[in-house]
Amino acid sequence: MSIKLLHTADLHLGSRMRSLGRAASDFQEALIQSFDNLLKQAEDQGVDLFLIAGDFLEMAEIEDRELRRVCDLLARERSFPVLIVAGNHDPYSSASPYATDFPQIPQLFVFPADKIVRIDFPDLVASVWGVSFSSLYQETTLLPDVGTEEAVLIYDGEDFVERGEARSALANKIALVHGEYLDGSKAVGMYNPLPSQQIRNSKMNYLALGHIHKSTDLPPSGRIERGATLAMYPGSPQGLSFNEDGARHALLVELDNGEIVSVAPLSSASRMFVELDTELDSSQTDQEIIEQIVREVKALDPDEYRRHSYKVRLRGEAPAALNVSRLTASLREAIGHVVLRDHLRPAANIKELSEEETLRGLFVRKLQEALALSEGEAGKHDLQQALRLGLAAFRGEELEDVY
Repeated sequence: MSIKLLHTADLHLGSRMRSLGRAASDFQEALIQSFDNLLKQAEDQGVDLFLIAGDFLEMAEIEDRELRRVCDLLARERSFPVLIVAGNHDPYSSASPYATDFPQIPQLFVFPADKIVRIDFPDLVASVWGVSFSSLYQETTLLPDVGTEEAVLIYDGEDFVERGEARSALANKIALVHGEYLDGSKAVGMYNPLPSQQIRNSKMNYLALGHIHKSTDLPPSGRIERGATLAMYPGSPQGLSFNEDGARHALLVELDNGEIVSVAPLSSASRMFVELDTELDSSQTDQEIIEQIVREVKALDPDEYRRHSYKVRLRGEAPAALNVSRLTASLREAIGHVVLRDHLRPAANIKELSEEETLRGLFVRKLQEALALSEGEAGKHDLQQALRLGLAAFRGEELEDVY
């Protein structure tokens, strides 16, 4: 029988996202919206199981009203069960919401931390194994497999109940776990080390992973290895910082009689972190620079460009007396949250300056010597920026947001 899974992880609902300053509240809301979007899309896609592979909540930061809202979203009527394992940011304990609030929500199960549990879904011909973190660190490997279960439940269409008699696992075998995938056979790590050799020896069809916020590369269409365990990270469905820029997704996974049929991305981000480079020349006015950046931003997302957060690297020749802080403030009025990074090179006549018998001339000569000896592009770029900013300081300009 063919079944369809939605696999997500690392939502970190409740994260304060303080590094975003005044944009933090917008992206806190985006976390909730991305989860709500996934629940709605799961209904539209006819999903049979909704899997969350850890770090669903930012347990140390989520506020009571946010938690109540998450519970309300989960309690809405839906056609599929939701299965959750706890990760290192939301470890399972008897005092956590996973043990106190979530058991009251229909069609939802959070796997405990003290044992591996298997749940059978007879209507789907599927068995799902899972186990949760109990603390921030998990140095010994927790990798569910056939026969590792200490308890077996059955889903009767409404609830998860103890299975009275021992039965073999069903054809579609799925494991849900939070941990760090490691190449090779050594299990060394702080966050549930999962050696690839142990995964290859597993009897699972699909291993739904969480913990790494970057998604695993999708397998080529028609190239999924038959009979092997496919282990996938979906990545975080909503970016938490500029380290998680661009579009984000969950995974739609289809299995049929113990074989992976397809794995496809399902767009999930409510807002995006976007990085871009813009090339300037020394003749441009502030208004020309603003209009150029606004055009480039609108080209990326014409309708929703104000929803996103931008990091713009300024490259090229520096216009005279450019005030990056003022430019940033103007752009925030035009496109929303934006951070400018100054990577401009000096437009001054460096040769003439280097011949001056002044402290400024000495500074220019020393930087030119360093540039001549520098081999890497990154090092040359840093030295050029140091030269330009140093000359700006000699002119008495105030330097801000220098990176």
